[in-house]
Amino acid sequence: MADSSTTIGRVIKPVHVIVDGGLDDALALAVLVGLNIPVSQVIATEGSVDLLTTALATRRLMLTLGSKDPVRLGSDRAILGAYPAERDPMHGVDAFGGQVGLLVPASPPDEHAADLDSTVFCAGALTCVAQAIQDGNPIAEVVWMGGAVAVGGNMTAAAEFNAWMDPTAADQVLTSGVSVKMIPLDLTERFEWSAGEVKALRGAGRAGNLLADAISYVQERDGVFVPHDAVTAIALTSPELFGWHSRLVRCETRGEFTTGETVVDRRPWGSSGHVLVAEDVDVPEVSARILSAVASIA
Repeated sequence: MADSSTTIGRVIKPVHVIVDGGLDDALALAVLVGLNIPVSQVIATEGSVDLLTTALATRRLMLTLGSKDPVRLGSDRAILGAYPAERDPMHGVDAFGGQVGLLVPASPPDEHAADLDSTVFCAGALTCVAQAIQDGNPIAEVVWMGGAVAVGGNMTAAAEFNAWMDPTAADQVLTSGVSVKMIPLDLTERFEWSAGEVKALRGAGRAGNLLADAISYVQERDGVFVPHDAVTAIALTSPELFGWHSRLVRCETRGEFTTGETVVDRRPWGSSGHVLVAEDVDVPEVSARILSAVASIA
């Protein structure tokens, strides 16, 4: 399903993973652990809850999943100042659907993120990535769950949450010349997990049962759970399941009503750009691989 003009390789070198404390982040981490993806570090950054809450829940989850990969502190501020204040703890004030007590106890991380290189998997704001590029870190590729092409936003009418958190960082990364794969809201929202999918997750071994307990918080409240970041984890590991198109992408930084909107040029006569945008996907196969990866955790 890849563009004929694009060759997309598989993961080889250790990946730097950035998460922001959502339940879809938790599921993505379980996918990466289950697939034995080599990880340099897991960086917790501020999202719908504060940085320290995110970092502690992430460390406890990784230990519960049997991973010894280091969890480190990312950013609690956007490139140009504070993160936006208008945020709800969408996935629970504990960053784990009210079920953080089920996780292995641990002390909060106190070590800050190391330099980034090679591949960066980002399931949150792009603040740390933009700063690393400014600092000259040798990043080869960024795989980002964020932005939208045509469906509008999930934080404002125009902006997807991760782009809205730090539009300046998003625009800097998207225009940096670093290879970026963008998995937008249009694509991830094709995965609407109902009670049936959560039941299937519950049957996916020890980790699946644990994650289902937490994810039920969102699924029962909203009727569905969308595994945005887990889909992005499969885009990292199995890009052939996605249809990719090279696009010119910018992020609006100053709009009165559109700050955080990703503007994707799909005109046939426009510049092809260098951002690979996932615009098609094999939904059943990706869902199956998410469940299979989680089930493989001992």
